[in-house]
Amino acid sequence: MSLDTEPREGRLRRILRVGDRTERARRILGARLAARRMRVRIVTALTLGFLAVAGIAAASFAWTVFGAGETTERLLLDRSRRILDTEISILHGRLDPVADQLAYIARLAARGRIDITSAAALSDTLVTFVERLPQTSGAAFAGLDLMSFRARRLDGRVVFDTLPIHEVPGGYERFTKMRTETGAVWGDIFWNPEARQPMLNVRIPVRRDDNAFLGGLVAAVTMGDLSRQVSDPELGGQDGSFILVDRKFVIAHRRLIDPAGLALNDENPLPTLAAIGDPVLAAIWRQPVGNRLSPALEGAGHIVEVDGRQWVFLYREITTFGGNWMVGRYFPIEVATQDLERLRWGVIGGGTALLGALLLAIVMGVRVGGSIRDLGGAAQALERLDFETVPRVRSRLRELDDAGEALEKAHGALKWFGLYVPRRLVTRLMEEGTDSLVSRRRVVTVMFTDIVGFTPQAEDMDEIGTAELLNRHFEMLGGAIDHEHGVIDKYIGDCVMAVWGGIRRMPDHADAACRAALEIAVLIRADNAKRRADGLPPIRLRIGVHSGPVVVGNIGAPGRVNYTVVGDTVNVAQRLEQLGKQYMAETDEVIVLVSGDTLNMLQDRAALGVEPLFVGEQAVRGRQEPELVYRLV
Repeated sequence: MSLDTEPREGRLRRILRVGDRTERARRILGARLAARRMRVRIVTALTLGFLAVAGIAAASFAWTVFGAGETTERLLLDRSRRILDTEISILHGRLDPVADQLAYIARLAARGRIDITSAAALSDTLVTFVERLPQTSGAAFAGLDLMSFRARRLDGRVVFDTLPIHEVPGGYERFTKMRTETGAVWGDIFWNPEARQPMLNVRIPVRRDDNAFLGGLVAAVTMGDLSRQVSDPELGGQDGSFILVDRKFVIAHRRLIDPAGLALNDENPLPTLAAIGDPVLAAIWRQPVGNRLSPALEGAGHIVEVDGRQWVFLYREITTFGGNWMVGRYFPIEVATQDLERLRWGVIGGGTALLGALLLAIVMGVRVGGSIRDLGGAAQALERLDFETVPRVRSRLRELDDAGEALEKAHGALKWFGLYVPRRLVTRLMEEGTDSLVSRRRVVTVMFTDIVGFTPQAEDMDEIGTAELLNRHFEMLGGAIDHEHGVIDKYIGDCVMAVWGGIRRMPDHADAACRAALEIAVLIRADNAKRRADGLPPIRLRIGVHSGPVVVGNIGAPGRVNYTVVGDTVNVAQRLEQLGKQYMAETDEVIVLVSGDTLNMLQDRAALGVEPLFVGEQAVRGRQEPELVYRLV
């Protein structure tokens, strides 16, 4: 009875499976037929697309003809406003870093990281400040002893000196004001006879956390280069650009690039509008004239007439730097008419080019369509696993020709692939897909490294210094690891995780890892010797090495995986590195702890050249039995 029943049940299951596949095939075929009915020829699509573009361009041309005048003039205003934004950015880019760096030094001094009682420390800080900010002519610190420590730029170099506050012009007055101030304050503009140009100073008090006043910092910024920046088109400026103070004094203008002949001195550090020698700028506050642009300029500019010619002024007021500053520019109103004429010719030329492009697109569409059809036919043949039909697609278009060549290579590769893999299996994989690569179990050696006290050390460094330190450190470690055929699995902050024997089998993975650890120790010591010679603190490093079984493979989500190792061996290696905290003396530069498992897997222990020192049995968190721990370095 059972011999007769079993075959019938098997046949029934096969019939049901065939029925399911047939129904699924019908749905797929129906979807493909529906999509095929919706498809259009590439020539038709290109023609319709370019006709649509041509129609839009024609409509735009008509709209431009009727409204080109006002539109172009408003575009010109918008462009001018963007230029003002650029000039304001130039101004902030010149002055803000000075205040920011001065505030940073004040914070360091308040926290005791800069010894304000040491002339040497102040000399290094202030000289570095002036050298890094070329827009500054000098910087100074005044303490409660009423002595001023100054770094000044003289004859292309920075010099440092000290003198009483009373001998610095205006020094005692600024020092007295800083006693009641809480943040950075921009002072008045003054004339610097040494630099022969106007200067702007910024000052900031130095206070402890309990608000106790310790002194004050002052920096002076030269204004001459500012005129060059706002007037040089290559730097984002314009010839008609200017910056005013109190609406009557000129602080930036093309004439101030070289202020010789303007009779500037201590009493008159800035020229007036009348003295600058620019008749258009001198007329900025004349009675405005009416124009169709006037409503658009309300509150942001106006139009004046100079010698029968109308000029547009655009400006914006800022009060960030301790006074009523005005950043602006001017240009003749007929510039808008010139731009309109160029726009009209551009539209005509664009329309002609568009028509030619349409005709060319139709011709190219026919040629490209034929090549794409050939590519489609060849791809369909590969989809059917038809390796007998050799694709032959040639085109003068590089992309299509490259695609045809790639398809030929794929055909050859799949043809060889088909000789070794059954086609039914390939067909099933094509229909149902495949899972990610199967993970496997291997015995490997894992290393963890960690810089001792890196976090507090990084707090005293800027971002660039921190990145340079880590890059150099990782470069040294990576060279040693790569030399011993290890693979860096990942970086974790200032830590490195490396694996030996993960990607390919390595009989001597434990030996290679230990050799890499010893080489890293040599490199760290040599680098520390150089760092001490340069006056830098040494880098101290902990290293943990452990060997054991792990799972190797692609770990992660289907759309984002990592080829990595996971398992208790990784955790033990990291905990050995952390265990180094207990055995690392203050004078040690490197400590290397290895497990007994690693030493047991060594194939040539004597070749290491060192005798591991037994530390003892250590309980490792997460493991029931203690781990034998040895110290290599």
